[in-house]
Amino acid sequence: MALIGFEAITAGAAVGVAIGAGLGAAAGPSSTAMQVDLDEAPKLIQGLKDAVDKLQEAYDAAVGINSVGAPGKDPYSGNVTTTMKTVAGGDPGGYGWANEAARQALLKTIENIEKSIASYQETDGAARDSLT
Repeated sequence: MALIGFEAITAGAAVGVAIGAGLGAAAGPSSTAMQVDLDEAPKLIQGLKDAVDKLQEAYDAAVGINSVGAPGKDPYSGNVTTTMKTVAGGDPGGYGWANEAARQALLKTIENIEKSIASYQETDGAARDSLT
C-alpha cells in the first residue's frame, strides 16, 4: 500500500461565519495535511468532483432567490425579500459566497491530490530507472 500526502483545503472560518452568523468576511481558507492510499486516490478525486457538481447545482437553484419580488406591498414583505436576497447572495456571509468558497476549496484539494499523484509517479519511476 502506497500512501500519498496532500493538503486538503477547507473554506475555513469564512464558511463558518457564513453558515453560523452571517457576520461578513472572516479568515480565508486553511489546510489540513492528509494521506490517501494511492490506489484509492482516483475514487477520492471523483467523490470531490461529485461534491463540486452538487454544490454548483445548489448554487444554481439558489440564484433564483435573487430575482424574487416582494409578495405584497407592505413594508414587511419588502424587508423579508431584501433579507432573503442578502442571505442567499454572493456578498461575504451570504450562501452564494460560502458555496463559492467551498467549491474553490474542493477544487484546490483535487489539484493538490493530482499533484501528489504525479509527484509520486515521477519519484517511483525515477527510482525504478535507477535500479535498471
